[in-house]
Amino acid sequence: MSEDEEGGGTFIDTSGAGSRPTPTPVAPKKEKKRDGLYIIIILMMLVAGGFLGWKLSEKNEAINQCSNEKEELVLEMEALNEMMYDQGLEMGEDVKENLQNMLAMYDKMEIDNGEMNDSIQAQKNKIQGLMAELEDAKGDKAYYASKVRKLQEETDVLRSIMKDYIRTIDSLNYANGVLTESLATTLNDLENTQSTLSNVTEERDNLNDKVNKGSKLVAFSFVTTGIKEKSSGSYKETDKASRATHVRSCFTVGDNAIATPGNKTIYMRIIAPTGTVLNSSQGNTFKNEGGQSLIYSDKKSINYQNQSTDVCIFYELGEEAPKGNYTAQLYCEGALIGSDNFVLK
Repeated sequence: MSEDEEGGGTFIDTSGAGSRPTPTPVAPKKEKKRDGLYIIIILMMLVAGGFLGWKLSEKNEAINQCSNEKEELVLEMEALNEMMYDQGLEMGEDVKENLQNMLAMYDKMEIDNGEMNDSIQAQKNKIQGLMAELEDAKGDKAYYASKVRKLQEETDVLRSIMKDYIRTIDSLNYANGVLTESLATTLNDLENTQSTLSNVTEERDNLNDKVNKGSKLVAFSFVTTGIKEKSSGSYKETDKASRATHVRSCFTVGDNAIATPGNKTIYMRIIAPTGTVLNSSQGNTFKNEGGQSLIYSDKKSINYQNQSTDVCIFYELGEEAPKGNYTAQLYCEGALIGSDNFVLK
């Protein structure tokens, strides 16, 4: 037994009582998992951002394309308005000269009758008002030509009224012989001017009509036949109604220097032996020059630049075609530009 034990006490080591216990190190597993999750989220955000950027770029490209097409349409409309405006200017000068001649005649018609003079002055005010309207309308290129035609009709009405005034003055003998002769001469000149203007207008209308007819497209060199589609996707010509899966019409649209260039839609109408038009939907219609709605079998858009253009249009038969004689009609901008006949036996 030791001395401590002999003394009746138990030995306790207190040498380390004032120091802290050393903590057992723990691995940072949770922090590592959290860091990995953050990295995955960041990568997903980058991928999503890249996808959104790509979609935004695609949308911007579509918007730019629409803007370009809109600008082209605006330019075409402005060119058409400019052409109509130039025609309106020529007509406007004729109307202006007519109004000035009538105003000059009314200046010579003043008489010693207050009531009659007031009426004459009212007519002169109307003429001056029409001249002012004619001048103001020049600022509106889009509607100037139609405004001129309207003023021309009003001018004809005023001329008729002026003739009545001349007859009234003559019957009341308010004008002397010299003035009456001058008025008659001026009126005759006015009639001659109007006759000349009418002739010029008629000639111009005839010329415009010829230009419109000359600007229409013409199709020729037709080859229209039945087509059998093979399993490989190729086509073979056939004149057998039971074998035909399609009808194909190939042709050439001739060159035309005065036609308006640009995108044009050509409609094909296949008229069966029964007289009906082959079609895939009753809603497939277009309007011809007379405003009549016609059913078409199929259509194709081309970019026409005033040069000869080769075109082929296919129509897929929904069922076996009847045997007999067929007609393929081609329309563009409402006008019949050509037709062809073929037979399916």
